Parts: sequence; structure tokens; C-alpha cells
Amino acid sequence: MKLRIFLYLLITLLTMETIAGQTGPAPSRIHKVTGKVIDASNNEPLEYATVKLLNITDSALVTGSVTNSDGEFLIETKKTGRFILQINFIGYTKTRKEINIPKAVRNVDVGIIKINPAAENIAEVTVRANKHSIDYKIDKKVLHVSQQYTSVSGTAVDVLQNAPAVQVDIEGNVSLRGNSNFTVLIDGRPTVLDATEALEQIPASMIQDIEIITNPSAKYDPEGTAGIINIITKKRSLEGVNGIAHLNAGLDEKYGADLLLNLRTQHFNFFVAGDYNNRRYPGSMEEETRFLSNPDTTFYLNSDGDRERGRERYSGRAGIEWFPNESNTFSLSGRYGGRKSTWLSETDFEEWNSAEPDPLRYRSVEDGERGGNFYSVNFDYIHQFSGPKHKFDVNFMLYERDGDDETVNTLRDAFGEITNSQKSGEFGPASGFRYRANYMQPFTDAFKIEAGLQGRYRDSKETNEVFYYDTTTSEYVFQSQYSNDVTYARNIHAMYGLAKGELNNFGYQLGFRAEYTYRDINLNDGGENYSIDRWDYFPTLHFSYKLNKTNQFMASYSRRIDRPRGWFLEPFITWEDAYNVRRGNPDLKPEYINAYEIGYQMDFGGNALTAELFYRTTQNNIERVRSVWEGSSDVMLQTFDNVGTDYSLGTEIMLNLKLIKWWDADITADFYDYRVKGEFNGIEYDEHSFTYNVRWNNTFTLWENTRLQINPAYHGPEIEPQEEEEGFFDVDAAVRQSFLSKKLQLTLQVRDVFGTSKYESTTETSDFYNHRIYRHKTPIVMLNVTWRINNYKSRNGNRQGGGEDMGGEM
Repeated sequence: MKLRIFLYLLITLLTMETIAGQTGPAPSRIHKVTGKVIDASNNEPLEYATVKLLNITDSALVTGSVTNSDGEFLIETKKTGRFILQINFIGYTKTRKEINIPKAVRNVDVGIIKINPAAENIAEVTVRANKHSIDYKIDKKVLHVSQQYTSVSGTAVDVLQNAPAVQVDIEGNVSLRGNSNFTVLIDGRPTVLDATEALEQIPASMIQDIEIITNPSAKYDPEGTAGIINIITKKRSLEGVNGIAHLNAGLDEKYGADLLLNLRTQHFNFFVAGDYNNRRYPGSMEEETRFLSNPDTTFYLNSDGDRERGRERYSGRAGIEWFPNESNTFSLSGRYGGRKSTWLSETDFEEWNSAEPDPLRYRSVEDGERGGNFYSVNFDYIHQFSGPKHKFDVNFMLYERDGDDETVNTLRDAFGEITNSQKSGEFGPASGFRYRANYMQPFTDAFKIEAGLQGRYRDSKETNEVFYYDTTTSEYVFQSQYSNDVTYARNIHAMYGLAKGELNNFGYQLGFRAEYTYRDINLNDGGENYSIDRWDYFPTLHFSYKLNKTNQFMASYSRRIDRPRGWFLEPFITWEDAYNVRRGNPDLKPEYINAYEIGYQMDFGGNALTAELFYRTTQNNIERVRSVWEGSSDVMLQTFDNVGTDYSLGTEIMLNLKLIKWWDADITADFYDYRVKGEFNGIEYDEHSFTYNVRWNNTFTLWENTRLQINPAYHGPEIEPQEEEEGFFDVDAAVRQSFLSKKLQLTLQVRDVFGTSKYESTTETSDFYNHRIYRHKTPIVMLNVTWRINNYKSRNGNRQGGGEDMGGEM
């Protein structure tokens, strides 16, 4: 019945929009506006200048075009009356001209429009349009990837190392304000993959911007404790063929390539893209463990060895957009790809106990692989009403993915003979469907509304298998007691509404969201069933106040939820290796988060300062907890539990500086106090820590076509209920050289120049003590080659300005 209600509301909303789109006045005639744009200093035509037709009352965009190789443009519209014609071109002064389109005239020629270069002494001065690498909006931070040279041949994970509020450890694990539970969107849409997989899948060279939303409005899915990371991919809106290609290669078997091509006509836009990347990260691990569960005997286990992690991924995507008229846009797109993560370690162990101090020595080899293929299909429709903010849009997404995981662990004695080996695997597909419908109506500047429906269905099946090695037959034997078959289904449906507006210098946004969740887990072999049937409610508040054009205050509140992942809930033992097992907890409750933020922005003399104060509480805090597996003296059990409430109080400071003509700097610092209180296994705890992270990104313009970037950073220590992580310092550097009028670029990047990054942690309980150190092989050296198809320069090659990143990115 509840599902029918949601489907009825969705169909009603779609029907109302269709009726609204079909009613109204009869189609009017097409009016054509033509003209020519030239350089006022030399009367040369300017190609690829942007020409916009704007409403004369509110400067809202009506339509637009770009100039051809002769500087000529053509704009078609059904609207008549008085308008503003605005011409923009990089390195030139923005020009506006008032024009009239009479109802009785089909063709309006505005003649020749001259625009002036933005710099004087143009024969000697070049205008470089370096923009800040990070911009702050009222509800998000925007990281401009084109400014991040040190991560150009990496993935979204590498780019995020320079993002405010984001921490990335040496193994590539991403957290947002100290929390790894966040949502990843791609161009505002949910991704098929898990958050970490999605970030590892997207090449940095295909990303235009990354939006970091720490306090999302009710419009967004509230899933994820820490917020949302939205990846904005490159695209073009100019007519014609354009594209960009990258090749990259580095030490230790790192290489890849990607290509994006776009063809746009008056009524259609076609794009196709593909990428392949292979990465290998060799390293070393040292570990010391003491098992204390036996009061009479202490067991010791020390190890050290080599470890290599690999990531291989490929994907292809294509799509078509259709613009039949100014009011409607249809698009159909799809993506297909695959990913594979591998790990191989060879570790020497020493094992002994206090009663028998002579150590037993042996070698462990762990060989694992995780991955699979995936696809998704998206359909979008947008209907534009009278203004740019009065519109209706709908999106449907169908997806499926495979998830296969297989690991083989082998122990050999000092003579090389196998003493123990086991093989474990998890297999199973997941498929689902998502929908979204959204309506926006601006009544006045002081009052606007937005409302919509969202929903998602997900079904998956997972088979877990374990095999033990029989030393007498040299074969692996299936272990039914550790093998399981699970089906998992979850449906979530939501409705939301927003009221927002601006009154003088005051801005507000009030939101409310209601979500219905149905979840069902079936352990098929044991006949066990775990279900949830629940409503949740999420209010959001956003406010802003402008003191003047360069100073602004912001404040916000949101309530969010983090539902346990599927494998967090699996109620059976899964062997990870000979000394570690994992078990889920089907009784986990979702985390509920209350987040508060206050921010201040100030611009001064081309520089910018932003400061934010945040406070976040998490109820039903979910933590990974470790203990000695019952019945064993040297096997660790990892599980998940709700262990109380955590509190985070902190501040983030961002300073964008134009120090001198050839030196730009961004300094980012975050300081936060973390506290977690709760109870686990009958023992109360109250852990507290203060940590901080500091980044200093420096970009030097050595010559017109040469830039150097040096980014030192310190990653502070962190504490969790059972684990403490040490801090470390590292430095990344890159140099970029442009050739052939900036159509060709070479970027040499060096990550962790001095080899100082590491992952060091200590875990201590009443049952055991564990200390680990893991280091990558450093430095990581990569060479990236970029070729741009169309660089959008004027035909005479005499255009001024156009910094290195202007016009070439999509």
C-alpha cells in the first residue's frame, strides 16, 4: 500500500507537468538575431566568443550561442521584446548591448560589435586568469581540479588530498571531517558503486570540479554521516566537435589513458568517453601483536614483509541530448565498466608464548582479488518554464553490478612446506532502480519553492564460500559450516520540500524530508530473517547574511542518517586470512547525525578568507571493533557494533592568496576536537583527542607556459574507540609545460617527494595489543600528456589573455 501511494504521487506529478507543458499559447514564429564580434584593437574577428541573450528585467538567460571562425553568430528565439545582448571572451572586457526583437520582424541584424582587450599595452602584457583552486558557496565548497597539477594523472581520491574537510590516508581511504561514511554523486546523480570504489574509478583528468557538501539540504539524499562529495565531469556546451585526450605513465607499472569527444549541433549533443588505468602500489608492513586473553600465558606474533596493492579499472560512457525547443531537453546516457583490486603480500612471522620462548618461524602468502563489471542507464527530462529557476526535471536510473571477492592464504614452514592454507570467496550480483522528480517555482526573489520525490530499489544476492587445504590430497575441501547464501533487499522512498529566498541582504532556505525504509535480509541456509519497516524525518536550515559585496555570514543545520552497509549486517563468520575473521551484526541500528555549521567569507584585494565552525553529534555510533575470537588464542575477530555517541567540534580555515604576480597560494587548516562515549562488552569508555591537518598549496608561474606546484601537508593523529593513528608530513610537487598554443601539455608529478608518508596505528584492549606500520614505496613519479581538440583561440593567434586552464577544459 505504501509503495502504491509513492508511485501514485510520482505519476500524478509527471502527469501535471505534461499537461502544463502541453497547454499554453500556440507556437510562435522563430526570430533570428545575427551579428559579428571583432577585436576593437585590430578589427580581427573573434572565434568562440560567447553571445548570450538575457531578459532585460532580471538578466536571466534566454538563449545563447558562440561565434564562428569569422566572428559571426546566430541566435534563434521565439520570444520578442527588449533584451540585453552580452558578449564574453577570455582576456576581453565583457560587453552588453540593449536590442529589440519586434513581433513583425523575423531577422534582426545587430551589426558589428567591437570588444576591447582587458589589458593595456597588449603587445607586452599577457593576462593570466588564474582562479582560486577552491571556491566557497553558501552550501558547499568547490574544488577546481584544473588547478591541481600534482594529481592530474591520478583519480578522484588523489585530487581530494588537497580538498578542505577531506582526509586521505596512505592506503587511499577517504574520510570527510574524520568520518568515512559519506555519499558520492556524479554530476548530481547517485553512483552504481560504493563511495570508495566510485572515487577510485574516476580519472582526475575527466573531472572539472568537485563539490564538497558537508551540510546538505533536504533535496539531497540524507544517507552518509559526513555529507556529500559531488564529482562534476567535463563537458562542453559549444557547437562543433571538441575533446580532450590524456596519456599517463609512471614507475612501478602505473599507466593509463582516457578520451572524451563531444559533438554539439543546434538541437543535439553527442558525447562518448572511455578510460583505462592500471596502478600498482608496492610497500612494506611491520606488525607486532600480543594476545592477553589467557591470564597465565601471553602469546606473541610479530611479522614483517612486502605488500603490493593493485587497482585496474576501465569504463566507457556515451550519451545523447536533444533540445527540440527552448523549453524541453531530453537526454539518454549509459555507462559500462569494470574494476579490479588485487593484493599480494609475503610476510615472515615469528610466533611464541611466555611459557615457550623459542619462536616458531614461517611465511604467509596472501593473494586476493576483488572486482567485477557494472553498467547503468540514465534517462533525464527537463522542462523549462518562463525563467531559469522555474522548471521541472525527472531522472530514471537502472543499474546492475557484479561483486566477486576471492582470497587465498597459505602458510609455509621454515622448509617451505605448506602447513595451512584456505581459500575464501564472496560472489553475487546487485541490481536496482532509482527515480527522482523535482519541481522549482520562484514566485518572488523573497519566496521560492522546490519539491520532489525520490526513490530507490536494490536487490542483491551474496554467496560466501570457504575451502580448507588438505595436505594429504593437495586439494581444497569445501567447508559448509563457514559457507552461506544471503539475499538482501532494500527499498527507500522519500518526499521533500524547500522554501527559500532573499530579502535585502538576508538569505534563507528551509527544508523538510520524509523517508520510508523497508529492508529485508534472508540467511537462506539457516532460515533466519531480519527486517526493518520504518519512517524517518529530516529537517534542514540554511541562512546567509551579506554585510557587503565582499563579506558574508552563513549558518546551517541538517539531520542525516547512515544506514549500515550490507556486509556490515551479515550474521556469519567470514575468513579473511589465517589469523583474521569477520562477522556482521544484523541488529545494527542506523546512525543519526545532527550537524551545525557557522561560516564567514571575506574577499580583500584579490585574496579570500573563509572560516567555518562546525559541531556534529552521532547517535548509535557504528564502529569496527576487534577482539580475540572465542575458542582461539591467536585469531582476531572483527565485527561492528553501536558503541555510543560521538561528538566533533572543529574549525576549518581557508586562505586564498595572490602573494605576488607569479605566486599564488592556498592555505587550508582544520582543527577539531573528537570525543566518543559509550559501552562495549560491558565496559564503559570515554575517549578524547585533538587533531589538525594543514595544507599549503603553492603555484608558481615561472614563464608564460610553465607552472610549478609544490604542496606540503601535515596530517595530524586521530583516535577511535580502540585505535590511535599517528600523524605524518609529506610533500607533493608537479611541473606543467605547455606547447603548440597550449593544445599540448606535459605534466611531471612527484607524490611524497621525501618518502615521509606512512600509516602507523596502535590498538590496545584488555585482550590484545597491536602495533602496525605500513609504508608505500616512494616517491611516486608520473608523467601525464594532455592533447586538446580545439583550444578556442582566435584565428589570427593574436588573442590576449587566456590563462593556461582557460578554454581547454571541458
